[in-house]
Amino acid sequence: MEIPEATVENIEGAIRKLAGPDANELRLPAPSTFMSFFADAGLLQLVLTWARKSADGKAKFESIINKAPNFTESLEKLLGRPYALAAWVMAKHLLDANGDRIGRSEGKVFSNYLDAMDEFDFARTHPSSDGVNLLCVQGSPREYIRPLYEGGNGERKLRQFGEIRVVVQAALAHIAQDWPARKLLDISEAATQLTRELVENSDWWARADERGVFYSKGIRAITFRLVSVDDDRVEPFSGSNTHVRNYLIQSLAAESSVRHPALGSDKKEDLKELSFIELSIVDSGPGLARRWLSSGAHEKRQIADVDALTLAEEEEAVVACFRKWATSSGDANRGIGLFAVARLLRRRNGFLRLRTGRLSFLFGTRSAIADIERRLTLEQKDTSQPYLQLVDGTHVFMEDGKMLFFLRAWTHEALGAVEGTSFSVLLPV
Repeated sequence: MEIPEATVENIEGAIRKLAGPDANELRLPAPSTFMSFFADAGLLQLVLTWARKSADGKAKFESIINKAPNFTESLEKLLGRPYALAAWVMAKHLLDANGDRIGRSEGKVFSNYLDAMDEFDFARTHPSSDGVNLLCVQGSPREYIRPLYEGGNGERKLRQFGEIRVVVQAALAHIAQDWPARKLLDISEAATQLTRELVENSDWWARADERGVFYSKGIRAITFRLVSVDDDRVEPFSGSNTHVRNYLIQSLAAESSVRHPALGSDKKEDLKELSFIELSIVDSGPGLARRWLSSGAHEKRQIADVDALTLAEEEEAVVACFRKWATSSGDANRGIGLFAVARLLRRRNGFLRLRTGRLSFLFGTRSAIADIERRLTLEQKDTSQPYLQLVDGTHVFMEDGKMLFFLRAWTHEALGAVEGTSFSVLLPV
C-alpha cells in the first residue's frame, strides 16, 4: 500500500484499506510538495495505525537507495516529515527503493534529528522553513526532549507554561521571521495554551494501552506550520469538507486579510490572502474512547479493539472526555484541558479537527456557531444544562446558559479505525 496524496479524503480512503491484502508493505514515495490542512496529522496517524496493525510490517522508502552517495541527504529530507519518521521508528523492517534492507544504525539522520530537537535547532526538524516538528519517541533513549520536558533520573515532567512559551515563540519566530514582536507575543500566547494543554493530555492518555501497560514503541508529535491561503487556494486546502471551506472563506472576508494582485488567476479583482498557523498534536495511544472507558468511566472496562464497541458507545465515550472536570488520569486537579482548549478556540476564531477511533469531529466557523445557537432555540433545549445534543447529532457544551463550544461530525461516511488521537488546530494570524 502506498502513502496517498496529502489530502484528508485520500488519507481516509487509505485508512479504510489497512485491513486489505497488500497492507503489510507500506510504500513511502518522495514527499509531496503540497499538503492540505489536517493532512500532516492524518498521514502520521495512518502510519501509526498501519504499524500497530501489521505483525510483520515492511516500510519501503521509494525515494532512497541504501549505500547511494546521497543516502543521508535523501533520508534527512524524508524524515523531516513526521509520518516518515514514524515509519522509520515503528516498522518491523526498513527497505530502500530496490527492496534491500536498511539497518536502523545506518540512518544516523534519526539521531541527528533528536539532536536538533534537544538543542532547540528547529530549522533542522523540518525540510522547509515553514514548519517545525517536535517528536517524543517512546522507547528512545531521549523520549523526553528538552524543549518540552525537564528533570532527570526518570523523573521527567512537562515544563511550566512560561518555559513552553519560550519554545513556542522560538518555533513561530522560525516559521514567521517577518512578524513584529507584538504579533509574535500575541499568537504565541494562544499557541502555548493549546500546546501545553494538548501535550499534557497526550502524556496522560497515550503512553500506555487500555490496560495501563506501557507501549514499547510510540510517538507523541507536535507540529507547527505556517500556511498562506488566498481565494484561489481555498478548495485545495479545504478539500471536500464544506465546513472547512466556509471557515476559510469567512476568515478571508475578515478585515485582517490582505489583498494582492490577481496575477495568474481567473479572478478579475485582487485576491484576499490570510495566513494560518496549523498546530497538530498526534499520539499513538489507544484513542479517547478506549482510554476513557478503561480509566474514566463510572463502570470501567477494557476494550482491546474499538470495533468491539458500537459507534454510539464510542461516540458517547469521546464526548465524555470533553465534559468539564471529566478526567481519566486519576488526578483531581486535572480534567479541564480539552474544555479550556475549546474555550480558547472560540475566542481566537480557531478551527479544530479531532480524529480518534472511528470518529472525527470538528469545531469552528461562525456560521456553524450561529446555526447551533438558532437550533438551541428552535428545539427548545434547556440551556441551563451543561451538555446538550441537537437533533442532527451535534454535541453542544454550555456554560452559564450560553454555548461555549460544540463537536460536529466531520463526515457522515463510515471511517476506518485509527490508533491514537490527533488534534489539528487552525489559528488565523
